[in-house]
Amino acid sequence: MNWITRTYYQLQRWWKAIRLYLIIAGPGVVVMIADNDAGGITTYAATGSKYEYYLIWFLLLLIPVAYYVQEMTVRLGAITKRGHAEAIFDGFGAFWGWFSLLDLLLIDWLTWVTEFIGMTSALAIFGVPAWATVAGVCALMGFIMLNGRYWTWEKIAMAFCALNLIYIPGAFMVHPKVSDIFAHGLLPNFPGGFNAELFFFLMANIGTTIAPWMLFFQQSSVVDKGLQGSTEAAEAIAGATRFVEAVEFALQIHGSK
Repeated sequence: MNWITRTYYQLQRWWKAIRLYLIIAGPGVVVMIADNDAGGITTYAATGSKYEYYLIWFLLLLIPVAYYVQEMTVRLGAITKRGHAEAIFDGFGAFWGWFSLLDLLLIDWLTWVTEFIGMTSALAIFGVPAWATVAGVCALMGFIMLNGRYWTWEKIAMAFCALNLIYIPGAFMVHPKVSDIFAHGLLPNFPGGFNAELFFFLMANIGTTIAPWMLFFQQSSVVDKGLQGSTEAAEAIAGATRFVEAVEFALQIHGSK
């Protein structure tokens, strides 16, 4: 019985450690997985469809960029104890503070446009009219904002984040040629030359990796949770090393097939 008791308490300790890790890392993971939205998935799939494996190297270059943006944001929140907007107002004045907020408002509105396009298009497959989709989503968002607790919805969002993992086995189901991935995808190149169309796709991939709202949301979450300087690295690493890059990689493979 002693080994059963020891095993039980060891599992309890591991579960508590995992829960603590998820509490700390939650906003970082949610922020980065949220980039795999309708616009993001369309971008990765379209890139793979247009250029096959040839731009995978560019996607890999965005991993350290995402890491340092995440780390910077978490450190700012942990050290200054201010949200992103408040830190900008305090450090750079009212002009840049309002500029950042108006920029956030514009980008968020454009992002919402892509989200509703994705949702209406997806549910149209099942015969749901666009107006019903828009009304239903607006009602759900209103309910979340007025009645839900942040911690509850963060847990639900984490569960939805886990569903993104389905793209990884899906990439293997299309039987990609590993030799082609290594031969064409990992060597920096510009297929067809560096032209306006290629530049558009490169900028689209950057835009789906780093967005203004993620900085505001994550830094506010760090301040709200009261993370200290000793714990900010855990969230930064959790969010920035992110398995979402593996999902994006898989989506480009899907698109190339």
